[in-house]
Amino acid sequence: MLFMAGPFFPGAGTSPFRLEGRDRELRTWRRMLTDVGVFGHTQERQLILQGVRGVGKTSLLKQFAEDTLRQGGLAVRVRCQTSAREPLMERVRAAVQEALQRPPDFADAHGRVVRAAISTPVGGLEVERELRPESPGLTDTAFMQELVDATTEVCRRGGLGLALLVDETQYADQASLVNLSELVSLIGERDGDKPPLLLCFAGLPDTVEKVGRSSSHAERVYRTLELGYLDEDSTRDAFLLPVHEAGGRWTPEALAEAVTVSGGYPAFIQEYGQAFWELRRDDLIDADVVAEGVRAAGPQIEAYFQGAWNAAPPLGRSALVELARAGGRLRMRELATALGRGSSSEISWAVDELRRRGTVARPERGVVVFGRPGMREWVLAQQDDGDDR
Repeated sequence: MLFMAGPFFPGAGTSPFRLEGRDRELRTWRRMLTDVGVFGHTQERQLILQGVRGVGKTSLLKQFAEDTLRQGGLAVRVRCQTSAREPLMERVRAAVQEALQRPPDFADAHGRVVRAAISTPVGGLEVERELRPESPGLTDTAFMQELVDATTEVCRRGGLGLALLVDETQYADQASLVNLSELVSLIGERDGDKPPLLLCFAGLPDTVEKVGRSSSHAERVYRTLELGYLDEDSTRDAFLLPVHEAGGRWTPEALAEAVTVSGGYPAFIQEYGQAFWELRRDDLIDADVVAEGVRAAGPQIEAYFQGAWNAAPPLGRSALVELARAGGRLRMRELATALGRGSSSEISWAVDELRRRGTVARPERGVVVFGRPGMREWVLAQQDDGDDR
């Protein structure tokens, strides 16, 4: 492989040299594709990828798309807008039409529908629901039919099926999620002739909760895969293999220190890896290079922490300070007490806001920890410096 600038690629949405530590997710998706190829559909539930920023959700969706294309299917990736000005359904429509090179059709029918039937060459779907235009849970049967028809068209052209990959799902409008969940529910209820439509949502830690509100039985429709930090072996490979492929070498001590300082956080692996590579001497990364690289990458790493701090509400910042002083792990009731509040319910909204942004995580019920390695030390340093920006 030819590396123009180096074997590490920091930045939002950029894919690493290889996806280390994501074998479970890749196996699941490839099994779904195999099912479609052999049986024409899959019995697996549709997927939700959930995790904090920087753990590789977008990169994984890209790999899912590549796998789908390699197997002969059509993959459509859609990113939800943060402003929510354009509903997800409209973005899906446009993306599917572009992928199939169809002219857009804006003459969708809306109104009060009590019963709708969708018939396609791969089977029929029936929807019985009263549609109220003013309701945010509006079921758009025309949209569902378009997706089924698009899937049918892919198969008619000799393709495997259609994979819809939705990124930044936490920003999706509820009406679009309701329609997508309704469609996959209807497909799942069929005994045979299921349209080969695969769906994967990806988003921040509140994505499961948001998608769950779109269906009364979401737990039976979707399978959730939590994306966390990499384990030690995967982190080591994420540093070692790209350097080896690019013709470089590590000393054992340097590699061990790189694994430790990154904390297994995929975004930091790329940030530190790039710094180490740029500072290598005769293609060797030794302990001195790692020490120098940690200092060189420091401002960029701190930008992650500063951004999280700036986005936190005042109560959230106070919670981060108390969490840091307590060693980086507290139960919610302990955190509430440290903040001078009578119960955890008084601070839950602030903690939830921090969790949605990946600033903190909840590894188990009622427990709060920092969501990024090194942030505890950064918060303490800010307090020691008297900097409360």
